[in-house]
Amino acid sequence: MELHWVTTFLAIVDNRGFGRAAELLHCSQPTVSNHVAALERELGASLLHRNRRPVELTQAGMAFLPHARALAREVEAARGSVAEVLGLRRGTVTLGAYASATAGYVPDLLESFHAQYPGVTVQLLEARADDLARAALSGQIELMLRPTTPPLSEATFSSKPLWRERYQVVLHPAHPLAEQAGALPLEALAEHELIMTGHGELASPDHPLWHHLGRYPELAYEVTQPQSLIELVRHGLGVGVTNELSLNVSATDGLDIRDIDSAVAYRDVAVWWLRGRTHSPAARALLAFIRESPRPPGLTRLD
Repeated sequence: MELHWVTTFLAIVDNRGFGRAAELLHCSQPTVSNHVAALERELGASLLHRNRRPVELTQAGMAFLPHARALAREVEAARGSVAEVLGLRRGTVTLGAYASATAGYVPDLLESFHAQYPGVTVQLLEARADDLARAALSGQIELMLRPTTPPLSEATFSSKPLWRERYQVVLHPAHPLAEQAGALPLEALAEHELIMTGHGELASPDHPLWHHLGRYPELAYEVTQPQSLIELVRHGLGVGVTNELSLNVSATDGLDIRDIDSAVAYRDVAVWWLRGRTHSPAARALLAFIRESPRPPGLTRLD
């Protein structure tokens, strides 16, 4: 089995097509097809449904995928171990992050990291918290920046707390709640239709904030991007509730931002990785860098 066959297979899976894989690998599409055909002959099974758009894995392909990722990681680790002997001159690590961390923390992090490790490539995957966990389990990412809610299994994942951020309210200035001064009581907030971010997070009835309240408020809209929430509020379509970092990096001019008067109106964010998995030198370097890096401005550092 040739390594470049496996690399090509992973490029197709991650980019959901032969054409995009060919672009990223800087080769022709027939070459990509030939690599996969050779791999399938070696394994004695078809790995991809070629007649579907986007391309999908067969059952044999799904069975082979985790082994392909493990093989790619081991090769990268081998290269990195040699590089570590010579000084960390090259390597690749994949980092996952949720949207507001990508906007409010990752750019400064990567700028500083690249200055110290110019030969190390950091590949970035932005996704929702629950999708990040699945990406880590499949081997698509090595490290992830993710809130501690919804919780992950401590038997499967290790983590290092990074910062604490408040949940905050976004109000249209004409909304009745805007007439109240200061932080808003959770009970008063729950009397209104809410716009919330985060599938499986704030918008979930299982979130600790709503458990503390004792009931789940009426949900007007659930969105994935903070700016979508802000624009819905701007048009008078509800009261927004989201995390502090997302508002720090969004255009909230003309809107009223308030804290929530509740002892549980916050969340913690951590860097996560799969327990027991051997990290490449590049991943170890990035993890150490994240642990020591400055946190986003205005947020509480957790050590």
